[in-house]
Amino acid sequence: MMKSLNKIGCFLIGWNQNILQECGEASYRQYRKLLSAICIMMVLWGTIGYCFADRYINIESLVLKMCVALAFMFIILCVERVIILTVGKARLMSFMRVLLALCMAILGSCIFDQIIFRNDIQQAIQEHREDVIGVTITKRLAIYDSDILRITQEMDSLSKATIALNEELQLRPVIKGTNVSTQEQVVGVDENGNPKKVRTQTINTVTLANPLAEQLKANNEQIQIYSGQLEQLRQDKKEVAEKVREEMNQRAPGFIEELEATLRVVSQSKVSLAFYIILFCFLTFLELFVLTIKMGENKCDYELIVENQLYLKKSLMEQTAQSVLLKK
Repeated sequence: MMKSLNKIGCFLIGWNQNILQECGEASYRQYRKLLSAICIMMVLWGTIGYCFADRYINIESLVLKMCVALAFMFIILCVERVIILTVGKARLMSFMRVLLALCMAILGSCIFDQIIFRNDIQQAIQEHREDVIGVTITKRLAIYDSDILRITQEMDSLSKATIALNEELQLRPVIKGTNVSTQEQVVGVDENGNPKKVRTQTINTVTLANPLAEQLKANNEQIQIYSGQLEQLRQDKKEVAEKVREEMNQRAPGFIEELEATLRVVSQSKVSLAFYIILFCFLTFLELFVLTIKMGENKCDYELIVENQLYLKKSLMEQTAQSVLLKK
């Protein structure tokens, strides 16, 4: 049972089980410390990944949430193994790991704070949304007022033209026209016996409806359309506040919106700010667990064996290269 657990533990931290079996108690203690630290980080970031999938990716399936959590755990495992499997001192890598720890601590503390301060964040979001609702209502009312003014002006201009047409029609409801027709009539024959023809014109006076009546009808129809548009705009204007509030309440809080609300909650209270700093420091120290264990001054015999193997391989390769050069 212990061999199987050690095999799994060595797989997690990237150690060689055969080399570990040849080492003493100091290496086993180092192995347990690294395994404990990496398990803590995997559990922590698995929880963060699960919460992130549940709250912000809106994944409803438990299986998919667990997949996201496992993906976070796998990423943190790979990151920590880069430090654990480094041979010797790697100051640049250590510096990069510290920066990465700070970034991860900020991300983790933000997600945890949004869960812990959920009620306060919801209140801050609601207060902020009230301000957004007021601004949105003002903008939409301005748009409605602009449309109403434009249609009213067009309607007034068309009404004036319609009144002028109506007055013109009252003065001349009908118009008179003339039809001129030309006909040829035979009035006799000439010397050669050919018929003589004379053209006669007939002029008839007719009464026609004034064509302005059709334009008046079209104007009245357009005025009716404008009246319907104005009535609809006035009705929508009355309901704009209710619609905007309904739209805002139906919108699910996003990560950025909750993050901004979290910053407002933290910045407005010394207690919440102190708690955030404590949580941030706690996560930062957890992130640096593996680095501090790995970068300790005292090396265990496992690390000495690995470094010795590296030195021996390097020396053997150099000797082989020199012997080849001498033969040439």
